[in-house]
Amino acid sequence: MNKYLFFAILFTFHFSLQAQNPNIKRTYHWYFGDKAGLDFSSGSPKADTNGQMTVWKGSATMSDTAGNLLFYTDGVRVWNKNHQIMPHGDSLENSYGHVEPTQVIVVPKPGINNLYYIFYTLYRSLTTVELVYAIVDMNQQGGVGDVVSKQNHILNGATEKITAIPKTKSTDIWIITTKFQTNSFYVYLLSNSGMDTIPQGVYNLGKVDNIGISYLKPSLDGTKLSAAFCAQDNTNNGGIELLDFDNNTGIISNPLVFPSCYCESYGVQFSPDGNKLYSAVHYIGTWGYEAGNAIYQYSLKSGDSTSIINSKILLDSIWKIDTVNYNPVFNFCYALQLGSDGKIYGSKNQVPYLRAINYPNADGISCSLVDSAVDLKGRICQSGFPEFLSSYFYTDTSTGILEQTIQKEIINVYPNPIINTATIEISNYNKNIKNIKVNIFDILGNLNSISYTEINDKDKIKLILNAGDLSPGIYLLKVTVDQKIYSQKIIISKP
Repeated sequence: MNKYLFFAILFTFHFSLQAQNPNIKRTYHWYFGDKAGLDFSSGSPKADTNGQMTVWKGSATMSDTAGNLLFYTDGVRVWNKNHQIMPHGDSLENSYGHVEPTQVIVVPKPGINNLYYIFYTLYRSLTTVELVYAIVDMNQQGGVGDVVSKQNHILNGATEKITAIPKTKSTDIWIITTKFQTNSFYVYLLSNSGMDTIPQGVYNLGKVDNIGISYLKPSLDGTKLSAAFCAQDNTNNGGIELLDFDNNTGIISNPLVFPSCYCESYGVQFSPDGNKLYSAVHYIGTWGYEAGNAIYQYSLKSGDSTSIINSKILLDSIWKIDTVNYNPVFNFCYALQLGSDGKIYGSKNQVPYLRAINYPNADGISCSLVDSAVDLKGRICQSGFPEFLSSYFYTDTSTGILEQTIQKEIINVYPNPIINTATIEISNYNKNIKNIKVNIFDILGNLNSISYTEINDKDKIKLILNAGDLSPGIYLLKVTVDQKIYSQKIIISKP
């Protein structure tokens, strides 16, 4: 019993992410660093040494909704699922050169299954960075894809920050970036008609970005944004900020600028439940070299600016001054990225391992930060990770998949743990029901066969569940009554 309870939180994260959002499988494959890769198909990350990309900073990987790899890119080249350069995918940049960007993101064209937009940055001059996009058509080359368009202009003077958020009650996608040496956010819209390069809104608020690198990340539900900033020329203007985003209108508002630091804030990541914000920071030494690295957690629960800032908890730090080469220090954490298993992973610069935050919804050190959690099997991590739409990891709590107190008053399963049979009772329902459906999923999100019998009861729905054929373990029971979904975590135990 205790063993099952120990894994209950992990199961809730894993199932809610993996089983209920079909797009979660788009995040199964990661390629980054020096030919490093991960495969989450089994439910936990396994090293994938097939990748052919070597990149210091950002990348993007795209899989289909069945979890099959489609392609990956560093914003300069595009590799297909066979790890070969796509036709016309060997030079997304122009003849002047390219920016190896902090963030590259791939977004499926709304309503069109075979077209994918790659958003990336390139140089137009020594000082001008341009945000552009390329288009990949997966119907070309016998289904392995071709880059059919590239270097399509969006914005001059952009930073390397780029993210995407689905528009509420629509198939459209908001594309969000910022402008160099300003505090301006530019919000664009990608629809089934294509990319509208006229911004839907420009919002001047928050912190000025004088460097133009570091991450911009949304919360999984698309209602918050966090941006990180690097200090300029050894000044005290590094740090992070938190903003509200209206995913219906595209309006950005209510900036909360955290205290500045003599640092380079690089990676940020929201927890799955949206109540925590994680930040990876590296501090600058007296002569501009990197002196220290830290990972912090902030609690967003209160919604109060002062409380959020004061909730800062140090999870890990490394202090090592490189006074000889002034290079990025080995083992520093730069990027943070949520995985399909509900854990947040941290890069370990120039090291063949990754950090992991095992329980990112938990408070403080209970989140369980592990330093060398994933072995890359000899491949080397650098500063960046692949980028995904954060919405791919989101499960709407209104479906009942994430258990809430109110739901426990509606659905009751007993006994639980279950040995052979159990009773399911659902109250507070419309008595004129037409259809009842019972599904049960294992920890990997696989649907299992289950039989049940409906019992007549005037006050509630009552079902007798036969679980005798299921193996011991943790499962999620989902009962659909007409259009309403009720769910409950159950444990199968054998004598």
